Amino acid sequence: MSAPSADAPPHWAATRPDTAAPPVWSAHSAPVERPRGPRSGTLILGLVLAVCGAAAVVVALGYRIDLQLTLIALLLLAAVTLLLTPLLRRGRDRAPGSRT
Repeated sequence: MSAPSADAPPHWAATRPDTAAPPVWSAHSAPVERPRGPRSGTLILGLVLAVCGAAAVVVALGYRIDLQLTLIALLLLAAVTLLLTPLLRRGRDRAPGSRT
């Protein structure tokens, strides 16, 4: 059995000498991410809370509202908004003229 060469890493080393090390980021070379804007869930929660607040004001003014119908309409509006928001963002994020 021959002795290991001086430039070979020990057998317990986690990395192989022929693989490149992962890049190291600094403040000047780190990739800059563009701002994303508010998330879909945040918009939906804000919409639901605004409708609940508007319903409370309407009830406080003396009007009567059907609670079941209002809740169904609110859930329908939230579901449609949850479905459409990612689709609209995907179309906006695409570059003009790109096919993907």
